[in-house]
Amino acid sequence: MDTGTIAASVAVVAVLVATVNYFLGPTYDPKEPPVIHQRIPFLGHIIGLLQYGLRYFEILSAKYPLPAFTLQTLGTKTYVINSPDLIQAVQKNAKTLSFYPFVGFMSPRIFGCDKKANAIISDNIDGERGNWGLLPDTTRGMHTALIPSESLDWMTKTMLTKLTEYFDPLVANGDGTEIDLYKWTRTAFTVSSTEAVSLEQRNMEGIGV
Repeated sequence: MDTGTIAASVAVVAVLVATVNYFLGPTYDPKEPPVIHQRIPFLGHIIGLLQYGLRYFEILSAKYPLPAFTLQTLGTKTYVINSPDLIQAVQKNAKTLSFYPFVGFMSPRIFGCDKKANAIISDNIDGERGNWGLLPDTTRGMHTALIPSESLDWMTKTMLTKLTEYFDPLVANGDGTEIDLYKWTRTAFTVSSTEAVSLEQRNMEGIGV
């Protein structure tokens, strides 16, 4: 293959990539975080996620120490936020930035929901068709249950008391023993909070509530 043919082939491929990117690639607004470009057009970030999983975001964050950046994959975008101040700003704008769509997307993978169950979870998931739906109802129930009250104070006190059973051995040893912080936290808080809720439920049943 001569040089002219190679050059022509490269030009054709470049034009095809540019055309596909124009019609299928997501548009970019200058107000959005900077875009982290991918070495392989369209598929670079997808390959990275398949290869490294969620650690891919950590790899990019270490390589590009930005407060936030944008990943473009085909017709979608992913925003990665590293700045604590920006994370707080996002959390404060819950009415503008909704987490609900991710629940519908991830439920089959996390909980093993079948299509019928996921359809129930996803139905009116963002409340656009009215103040109803499984997730909106669940959120309202959680907010009601977490209103400051004597019962909530009692459960919090019970949980903290149970947590001391996990903290005390660490203080008593005092020898700098290393632990798996994630596993320790998961066990301590899961057991303590579950026991507090369980005891409160038994107390309510005992007084006929």
